[in-house]
This record gives sequence, C-alpha cells and structure tokens, in this order.
Amino acid sequence: MLDSFKFNNEQIKVIKAFCGTLIAKLDDLETDALLKTKANVIKKHPSKVLEFSKFDLSENEEFIEILADKLVKCFPRDKLVQFNLVFNLFAKSSTSLLLTGYFKPFYELDRKQREVVLQKWTKGFRLYRNIFSVLTTLFNVIYWTNFDKYFETIGYPGPDPEANGEKFTSKINLFPTYEFIQVPPEGLELQFDVVVIGSGAGGGVVSAQLAKAGYNVLVIEKGKYYHQNELSLKQAESLNNLYENSGYLFNEDKNVCILSGSTFGGGTTVNYSASLKLPHFVRKEWAAQGLTYFLSDEFNESIEAVEKRMGVSSDALIHNENNKILIEGCKKFGYRYSNMPQNTAGHHHQCGWCTFGCKYGEKQGSLMTWLRDARDAGAKFIDNCYVEKILIKNRKAVGVKAIIVNGNQVLTIHSKKVIVSCGAIHSPALLRRSGLKNANIGKNLYLHPLTMVTGFFPDREVKPYSGSIMTSESNVVENVDGDHYGAKIETATFHPLFLVFFLPWKSALNHKQRMLQINHLSSMLIISRDKIPGKITIDSSGRPRIHYSISNHDSKSIVEGIIAGINIHVAAGAKTVMTSQFAIEEFEPTEKDPFNDPRYKQFIEKVREIGVAENASSIGSAHQMGTCKMGIDPKTSVVNPKGKVWEVDNLYVADASVFPTSVGVNPM
Repeated sequence: MLDSFKFNNEQIKVIKAFCGTLIAKLDDLETDALLKTKANVIKKHPSKVLEFSKFDLSENEEFIEILADKLVKCFPRDKLVQFNLVFNLFAKSSTSLLLTGYFKPFYELDRKQREVVLQKWTKGFRLYRNIFSVLTTLFNVIYWTNFDKYFETIGYPGPDPEANGEKFTSKINLFPTYEFIQVPPEGLELQFDVVVIGSGAGGGVVSAQLAKAGYNVLVIEKGKYYHQNELSLKQAESLNNLYENSGYLFNEDKNVCILSGSTFGGGTTVNYSASLKLPHFVRKEWAAQGLTYFLSDEFNESIEAVEKRMGVSSDALIHNENNKILIEGCKKFGYRYSNMPQNTAGHHHQCGWCTFGCKYGEKQGSLMTWLRDARDAGAKFIDNCYVEKILIKNRKAVGVKAIIVNGNQVLTIHSKKVIVSCGAIHSPALLRRSGLKNANIGKNLYLHPLTMVTGFFPDREVKPYSGSIMTSESNVVENVDGDHYGAKIETATFHPLFLVFFLPWKSALNHKQRMLQINHLSSMLIISRDKIPGKITIDSSGRPRIHYSISNHDSKSIVEGIIAGINIHVAAGAKTVMTSQFAIEEFEPTEKDPFNDPRYKQFIEKVREIGVAENASSIGSAHQMGTCKMGIDPKTSVVNPKGKVWEVDNLYVADASVFPTSVGVNPM
C-alpha cells in the first residue's frame, strides 16, 4: 500500500466532473420536480429541500481529500494504478472518446451530457458497467457516510437518537471489561498452552471452552476492542473502526462489496442478531461427504448449548415496519414466512444501528458471552495485533509471530497448540504466509452474494434504519434448483450508506428524490446460497486477495429471489419497486390487480433478462465461508473432521472457513 496518494490537476477536474454529475445542482425544472417529491420531509423543511436541490458535490473540496485517503487505505497498489489510469483516460480527448462518445475530456461535457453518458454505461459492455458501478458506488457511499450536512433535510437522525439519556441508561447492559496485554517498544515473548487467533464466532467459543478446561489460553485479535461508550454509531467512524478495510473491501473485479467484522468479537459484534440453525439438508449434504458428526446427537447437543449461552429466542421479537411489510406481503401473496430467532437473551432488541456495534449491550455476541467466559476462566487477550505467521518446527505448530497494528512492536508466542479463527478471508492467508502447501487452502470460497429489492410506501413511515433489524424471513425460493441452492429473503437496516450502494444511481434528480424518501423505503435482502465457489490467494505482501465471480447458476437463484421480493413489495402496497440492477427502470404497479398487468409481466421478464452477473447489479456479501474446507481426504480438504490441519500437527482451524459448502443461512 502507498503511504500517500495525490491526484494531478487533470484528474481532479475529472473527479469534480463526476461529483457534479452524481450529486449535482439541479436546474429549475428538476428543482420543481424535487419539491413535488412524495415525502414527508418536503412539508417539514421546504427551504432546506430547496437548498439541497442546489447542492453540488463538485464544490466540496474536502471530498477529494477523503476520496484519496480511502483509496490509499483500502486498495492495494495495483488497484490504485487502475484508478489512476481510469481518471487519466477521462482527461484525454482521444481516450475519452472511447468511453463517452465525445472527443473531449469528460470534464468539458456539460452536466446533462455527462449524465446521459453514465446512463448509457449501465446498458453497455461489461467494462462500462464496471466503471459505472465502481465510481458511482464509491463516490456516493463516501459522501453519504462522511458528510452529515443534509441528514436533517432527508429526515435521517444520524446516530441513534435514543442511545443516550435516561431511557438509554435504564436499559443498557454494560459490556464486560477486558484487560489487554501491552507490548513494549522492545517487543515481547510469552508462553501459553494455546493461542487462538481471532475473537469472533469461532475464536470466542474455542477460547472459552479451552480456558474452562484448564488450558492457559491467549486470544489475539487484529481489530480493536471498543467499549459501548466508544461506539459513536456514526457511519464513517463505525466502518473505520469495526470493519475489515474500513468497509471498502472488494473482490478483484471490484463488483462485490464485502462486509466483514474486524474488531473484538469479530462479526458477532456487528451482525444483525440473526441466529439460525444449520439447515438439516446442509447437515445431510455434509454427512454424505463423510462428515457424519453433523447428523449426530452430539452435534445437536452442541447447538443447543451454543443457543442457550447466546440467549437465542424468538420470544421477544418486535417487528419494525420493514419486517411488518415482509410479513404482510408474504401473507397476501401466499408465500411462507417465519420469525427470525435472535441472540438477545429475551431483550426487546430494537436497535437499527446494531451493525455499528450494540451500544445497548443486548446482542449476545462473543464480546458479551464466550470471551467473557474465557476471561473468567483465566484467558488473556491482546487486541490490535496482526499475526504475520505461525511458527512451525518439525511439522508441528509451536507458536506465532505477530506485530502490533500501526506499530513495529514484535510479539512472539510459544504455544503447544495454535488455533486459527481469523475468518474465511484471513485464515487461508495466514496458512499460506506460514508456508503451508496444501493446494486446497484458499479454495472453496463462498460469499452468500446478496442484493436488494426496495419498495416505496409514500403513506407509511418505514424508517428502515430503526427498530429490530432482522426479525422475519421467507425461504420461498430456497430450493428453486431442487438442490437447496436458492435464496432467502430477509430484511436489512437501511442507513444512507446502504441506500446509495443498493439503489443504483439513475440521475441527479432521482438520486436526491430517493434520499428525501429514505423514511418511506422498505428494504429486503436477497441472500443466495452460492453453489459455485471462488478462492483466496495472497499477494507479495501476504495480503489476501479475493477472487470471486457470480456463476450463472447462482445468478438465477438471486434473480428468483429478486422476483419474490418484488411480489412481496407489490402485494404489501408499494407504489414503486426498485431492484439493484443498473439497467432496470423503477416500476410503478397499478393499484387494481397489479399482477395481471401486462406491464408487470414485462418488468419481470426484464429482471430475468438482465440478471445480476457480469457487473449488472450492486452485489454485496456479509458472510464468508469455506476456504479451509473440512473433509476426510487431504487431497480435497484442508482440515480433518476434528478441525486439525492435515499437513501440520498441533494446528487447528475453527471458524466458518471449515464449512464444506455454503450454508444458506446467516452463519454465526
């Protein structure tokens, strides 16, 4: 990674031209249309909406500084070179001609010309769609996460307004306190029975069980511990502090955005509390591969023990408007649906900001449960510490070498056992950095690729960022292929950063209209159980690189989920339905008998035709699995049925990377 990155003057002109296209000053006709937008905030703040209509992102000098900073911090050197190249291409008349159809630099086109160019890209070749996807997503997400000037205008409160004061104090559950070993400038060398690398859903359970069994355990976490008093619930700060790559983690093609927790407690600190059991059809599939444990009574007892410790239940659910819409739409259309169990220990957990950490302390992730148990049993902890490699001697793991993040203090741990629980992205990377040669390491990457369907309800205050995030789901398209590799429909929290990622930019006017309508939007995630995997490799610096493309099979599963999501929204009364597909126009159903309307049928046909593969849609991932596959044969797997790495003794993997396949449910 580079230490600094500056744009030249020509590149700055190009960047400002993009800024002034995506979030642009509207003309008089557009402003009049904006003021007529159906949204309650128009009546509340007409003068502020008028000011918003005149806002032009190209006039915000600070944005360019933040953009450069994000590129440096979040993208490797070769990707920075690509960004440089793209901006240079737009600055030259000859190459701009190929991209825009005009023999002049992009910044010399007027705003309406630039807008038409971007709109054409959504229907163009894969390269054009990729440029459209990366630039519109990056610019809009960076703006709406880092600048709050127009939050009040659009009706978004920013951080949870209830996360303070007497009401907050009366319901808060205090985080456990943890003491962390400090590594002095000269470094530190320590001895433990077991070192566990990672503190999430895998590392938390393992460290607790081993510490309670009497082992001297050290847990190393590369992320940082944040007490609830340190959780701001602000979008930008939360992404920076709690997520891998500050929330800007992409596959190599930059068309799948991957959210992965990187903090004390791992993904369990930032997830949506969804606590689903491993489906029986997945257990049977794994047992058929020789992993018979997954059909055993012992496995059932383990699951019950985990659920009990995490307080998993559906008894205290309170559906927010988003979940009510999913349930209403399913009932009216005839789809099956169910409640989503949560790990909240019976609390009415109405925290739409929980993806930025659970300030209330109600979500019973590793931080609140397993790591507490490990602490009480004598385990020790180090946070903000990156394990460079596992120390191996005579084909046995004997410890680890690590370095303090943003420092140069070296930590050396000697141990009898090493347990890798870094997650499906970093566990294979660590094994590779440590010299392991098994060809299966890093293969078998599953991401549960997801997209979103959004409905507009002008007469309903949805506030999709508030209340319990994920309390209902539908598995109506779970088995569309006959092998249970389909998709689930779940709800999501819809803060501005997610809105601008999953609602493709259509025009400057449309963008501002949708932002003003955020309180009337219902969001439904389409989460696929992917059948065709990708892989993790490492670059010359040992950094993991994510190679993943959505297969035709998985694209079809996602599309069937999108169509089901459309049906649910229409049945629930949405006046407009939007998908995350770039080339799909928004659809306004008729009020009477909408499903027999020829326009509706044409819309569905278009959704199928466009699909989601080949840079056709905004795609995300919140679940990563499979890259250290468990199996019964070292020729086809990385670890044995006990989690031990085949080629090295005293070395184990305990996280979602050992999954033989994707699981089709939230994997915590």
